[in-house]
Amino acid sequence: MTSIPTITELYDNVLADLEAQFGINIPSFGKNFLRVLAGVQAAKLKLYYIAIAGIQKNIFVDTAEPEAIGGTLERFGRVKLNRNPFPAKAGQYTLQVTGTIGAIIPAQTTFKSDDTSENPGKLYILDSAYTLTATTDTITVRSLETGIETKLSVGNMLTATAPIALVNKSAEVTAELIEPSAAETVEDYRKKALDAYRLEPQGGAATDYRLWSADAQGVKQTYPYAKSGSEYQINLYVEATVVDSTDGKGTPSALLLAAVEEVVEFDPDTTRPNSERGRRPLQAIVNFLPIVPREVSIVINGLVGRTTEIETLISNALKEEINKVRPFVSACDVLSEKNDILDNNKIVATIFNTRPGSIFGAINLTVDGTTYTSYTFINGFIPHVNSITFA
Repeated sequence: MTSIPTITELYDNVLADLEAQFGINIPSFGKNFLRVLAGVQAAKLKLYYIAIAGIQKNIFVDTAEPEAIGGTLERFGRVKLNRNPFPAKAGQYTLQVTGTIGAIIPAQTTFKSDDTSENPGKLYILDSAYTLTATTDTITVRSLETGIETKLSVGNMLTATAPIALVNKSAEVTAELIEPSAAETVEDYRKKALDAYRLEPQGGAATDYRLWSADAQGVKQTYPYAKSGSEYQINLYVEATVVDSTDGKGTPSALLLAAVEEVVEFDPDTTRPNSERGRRPLQAIVNFLPIVPREVSIVINGLVGRTTEIETLISNALKEEINKVRPFVSACDVLSEKNDILDNNKIVATIFNTRPGSIFGAINLTVDGTTYTSYTFINGFIPHVNSITFA
């Protein structure tokens, strides 16, 4: 990328050019037209450099900025992914209500989640009027807000915000029909766009399953492997984004796995004829599986001169490095970017890069409670930092 000089550097360069052009030494004291001119030209050149750097950055998908700040990232994405980043999505739920047969719950009736609910104080709305057909009946509501903060669990209680004639004000969640999702991050969208450019469609190869899965909102990455001993079976491990996962570790919900299965079966582009939307080869059997988080713990012994600030700095650097480690799928991933091993050497290097000259003793690395000097994450296993301690 183009390096952008400072105003001072540009000013000095312009001044040197003027002196060379006119064969003079421009005095550094008093008011001087050429020095004023050099300042103006330096400011203009600075703007040109910034504009050129912006153009250079936005001609590559891996560095392009979002359209909201004048970039071209979404333009790249629309070419290959046929979509913009997913916006946050509202949840939809069925509620069990009780009342008199024939009682009407008006359209636009709102319910508020109780303090004991997974997300208290959120509002949910009934879009169409409903007439009770039994004393215990079921209605469908959606969250007024979008995003994972509106998620409810079966058994959560809601209360109508206004009285409903002949209907009990309390309602219980009986099912989640549509799982709420967070808005897709810029970097998750960029990664999927990069995959779409790198991986060409191959009619049912491992790469296709990764590309197809990108059409399901809430997916961070998928890891397709041919099932050992079976010619036509694929094990497709699905990793959810942290905010859309069930545990904050990337584990997908059953609804997200179902959504991935749906986009693997059919192209979500409903403008295409149904006869052209099929994706999965007829002979292929796909097992949709959740990734399995492996709990990583690190003990750093005898760090000399450690303070709370230094411990936090090193811990954050190690977490960032560990979160980059992911299973390698030879059919999909770039060999030069292979990063599926966590070992003591990587931990030591991260400490030195974060705080050069650090002096410390032994490193203890454990994965799910077992001690290793090196651990390779394969077949849907991904790391999750359990603890980083200093002894």
